[in-house]
Amino acid sequence: MEDGIRARIRKICNVLGYNRSNVYYTEKPRKKQVKTAEAWLVDEVHKLIEEFPEYGTRIITAVLRRRYQKSFNHKKIHRIVKEHCWQRWKRSYDNRPRVQGRKSVTAQANSRWAIDMTHLFTKQDGWCHLVAVIDCYDRYLVGWRFSRSGKAGISAGALEDALIREKIIPKVHGLVIRSDNGLVFGSKRFHETVTKYRLHQEYITPYTPEQNGMIERFFRSFKEECVWQHNFVSFDEAYNKIAEWIDYYNFQRPHLALGYSTPAEVRNKLVA
Repeated sequence: MEDGIRARIRKICNVLGYNRSNVYYTEKPRKKQVKTAEAWLVDEVHKLIEEFPEYGTRIITAVLRRRYQKSFNHKKIHRIVKEHCWQRWKRSYDNRPRVQGRKSVTAQANSRWAIDMTHLFTKQDGWCHLVAVIDCYDRYLVGWRFSRSGKAGISAGALEDALIREKIIPKVHGLVIRSDNGLVFGSKRFHETVTKYRLHQEYITPYTPEQNGMIERFFRSFKEECVWQHNFVSFDEAYNKIAEWIDYYNFQRPHLALGYSTPAEVRNKLVA
């Protein structure tokens, strides 16, 4: 130093609060970035998107590979699409009419139904499935199906049986059908039946089974008075016992909510 005092750079940097690495830093000459010749690829991607707007980046990559017999990187195609804001936004599939927390009650028969599915076990045939449709006016079970499979066709079949039995006229009757958010009640097969009869379908709020309390209470009685009273060996045995109990439920079992009348008695009074 000028005054003849020698000091280490480390000590000087500590006193000044300066980062020592900056003392030794020398700016390196930057290399000129050579742009890759991908302008044609951007144009090709844009043309494919214009021609097939429903395509995603993976199928666009596959088309380019087939067309030019070159191994295009999917990530590179995705980057091009993202940089140019060409993403295809997916439509929301959860656009279901909710019930706004209301209970499923009505003042007349065949104006509001509730549907749900429950399961029971048999020794020989394993798990079997019961779909039931109940009228929210008089708690009358208007339709049901019992099956070894839990496919969407079973729920749609139970609804169709109820519609035919109650002589619901397609495209005329303003019937409301309420269900939970199970896959079988949002399936294409079930929706076709709802559309055919012009029904008003509504779903309960997730994790709130009390909004579908009418059918839930039926299943509680069904399990307490039928399922838990038997050890079913086969599907056929369970079917016969269930059919007998449902007849008993509709025509003989009194309900507190109905003034200790049966669902059939309340329904017959309405018809008379």
